[in-house]
Amino acid sequence: MKRVFGSSWTLFLAVVLISHVACGGGEQAAAPSPEPASTPPAEPAAPVDRSQMELLEANQSATQTTITIVGMVKNISPREVTGVAVSVNFQDANGNSVRVEQGNLETDPLPPDATSEFRITTPYSANIRQFAVSFAELFGGPLIMKDSRTQ
Repeated sequence: MKRVFGSSWTLFLAVVLISHVACGGGEQAAAPSPEPASTPPAEPAAPVDRSQMELLEANQSATQTTITIVGMVKNISPREVTGVAVSVNFQDANGNSVRVEQGNLETDPLPPDATSEFRITTPYSANIRQFAVSFAELFGGPLIMKDSRTQ
């Protein structure tokens, strides 16, 4: 009797192994995990103040030819700010922009916790009734402002 262990036997073993693996043989089914204990809903987190500049004051004065805004700002970020542009949007009584003027802080760079004055002047217009101040850092984009002016 001649024994044949050639390709037929190899093919048979391959089929058995493939079917065994395909059916998940050798692995035990995982026991269902218990349902997690219900936890009470978390208290909502208090909003985090991410302000970088604090507007301390901004006062308007006018002559027959100009309107000037003089203000004070504080760097409340943990880092020095450099090249800060001050923008003042001069608006009519309805809040529509009449014109926007830009200037710089008197102190540049401005270290953390330091204050600086700014002064923005524009030609007088009877349409100008209010203004809005904003700050941006050169190559850094807008700075988040906290308005602490007393009304």
